[in-house]
Amino acid sequence: MITALLLLPALQTLVIGGGPEPQYNQVAIESNVRYMGKIVHPNDPFRVLFADGTLTAKTVQFRGEKPVGETKIGPFTVPGSVIQYREPHIPRQDGAAILENVRKEIVALGRDPKAPAFIYFTGHGSIAPDLKVSEFDLWSQQRFAVPDLVDSIRDYASDKPVTILMVQCHSSDFANVIYQDANPGLGLAKNRVCGFFASISARPAAGCTPALQEEYYKDFSSYFLAALTGRDRVDRKVEGADFDHNGLVGMNEAFCWSLINDDSIDTPVCTSDVLLKTTAQMPDSDVFRTRYADVLKWANPAQKAALEGLSSRLELDGENRLSVAYEKYARITEQEERPLPVLGYRFVCLARSVVLGEAMRKSGDKALRARFETLVKDEAQNPFSASR
Repeated sequence: MITALLLLPALQTLVIGGGPEPQYNQVAIESNVRYMGKIVHPNDPFRVLFADGTLTAKTVQFRGEKPVGETKIGPFTVPGSVIQYREPHIPRQDGAAILENVRKEIVALGRDPKAPAFIYFTGHGSIAPDLKVSEFDLWSQQRFAVPDLVDSIRDYASDKPVTILMVQCHSSDFANVIYQDANPGLGLAKNRVCGFFASISARPAAGCTPALQEEYYKDFSSYFLAALTGRDRVDRKVEGADFDHNGLVGMNEAFCWSLINDDSIDTPVCTSDVLLKTTAQMPDSDVFRTRYADVLKWANPAQKAALEGLSSRLELDGENRLSVAYEKYARITEQEERPLPVLGYRFVCLARSVVLGEAMRKSGDKALRARFETLVKDEAQNPFSASR
């Protein structure tokens, strides 16, 4: 066993974090970087690009107990309020979160064709008006858009395992990196990327509060990483996500655990969801006529637990619950923040993926089916486990 563990390639972890300027560089984003520093193995490669790239400038926004006067931060003047600024408290700093550095760091990960990579984006996202797809908002008003990710991993070995975790607003457009030039019409890309994203393209995401009380943070990445590692960001033990009882929590299980337990506005998506939805040969009118008993039969243990957990929270019952949920919750607005519509939308998306996944397994398109099965397998891994 020891020999086998020593032969495992080290996990390469890259964190890109921070907002576009101090007023949007909230302490919760910094906390995510610090949390990742606790998770990575001390001997594995770990790089961080955060905000302006320094540890001395007061770039991190937090809500203090008493108001302070006007603050000058580099070229930025911030009016006086309870909102204050301090230096970053992060485990390391390898440069500014600007486009040149982000692309260079991601390209560098590809130099080892076998080592698995974990790339974590924590900050803000928006829709690029010229590209009509989402972007990650970098420091100094720069951006990292979907085409930048495509170009950055273009030369990766086709079998290099890459996991992307993006928790900014409008993040799910980045899941299209599984396609050539992120365009489903061009066919599958020759990469081995899987990913998890906090929100659908049309929706904002949680997780950018200036509040200092980390124990109360509610957002997708807090729940996902806590379930995956068994410890939350304040080191409380987290249990109940090993739905298949194999002694290991996979990312798919952490994802489903988050769907049930996260009370934020987040509408999480994974790459297999996107593949199924963009290649679906079955319309929603057929998908949501499916009997609930059949959906449970086709679901894996994590999906089944999430369907049952969400059904309980939504008070859904009966064999026709898919059609009932679809009518009530499928059309979520960008502004919707009420818990039940958000949970209902998660149920609709998960049920759709289970039904379409069963159809995919019967598909005659061998290449598409193989890519789906690889995604499912990779999404079930735990990159931070010694037995990965």
